[in-house]
Amino acid sequence: MNIPRVVAIGASAGGLAAFQGLLENLPADTGMAFVLLSHILRDSKSLLPEILARATKMPVLQVTEDTPLCPNHVYVLPPDKFMEIRHGSLHLIARPNKPVNNAIDHFLFSLAKDPIQGSVGIILSGEGADGAEGIQVLKAQAGGVTMAQLPESAKSQSMPINAIEIDHVDYILSPQDIARKLASMSRSSTTVKTPLKVLWMKCPTPDS
Repeated sequence: MNIPRVVAIGASAGGLAAFQGLLENLPADTGMAFVLLSHILRDSKSLLPEILARATKMPVLQVTEDTPLCPNHVYVLPPDKFMEIRHGSLHLIARPNKPVNNAIDHFLFSLAKDPIQGSVGIILSGEGADGAEGIQVLKAQAGGVTMAQLPESAKSQSMPINAIEIDHVDYILSPQDIARKLASMSRSSTTVKTPLKVLWMKCPTPDS
């Protein structure tokens, strides 16, 4: 089994509309795996999987421990967790007891260390600077492609602006144009071989 190209997409305040705008314009057959990271209040229930499922034909799943990445699937970070990627599977860890939530950076750092080639890091609407350092590391260490939402199109501009100012962003686009760019990239999508144990993993569905 091959691991699909991973597209990590981070957002915070105003991110729901950005996620929706991107997914609504994204073909369901790119062959990529989309990992959505957002800032969710502790001890709250995330409705993102249910809401975003209405914006795409791809399965939208809230990640559980040891979730294998499959092409044409959307994976959502659950509340009160951080996430890492290892050998083509997503793993959850407890969110550190710190006032600043850097769940996006944490995942991007992990993605930069993974052997998956051609990964993409995208920063959408949000307050603060989470994700800015992460996409810098993803590009510098793993040769990843990086994108940021056009600030004028974001409800909260801090995260896109901080990502842009760190000077490691390849494309600055609206969510709709990011979707179109990803679609064009999918025609040269990169995969790598997984370890043998992954051969027996089944792609999950929203009901499994």
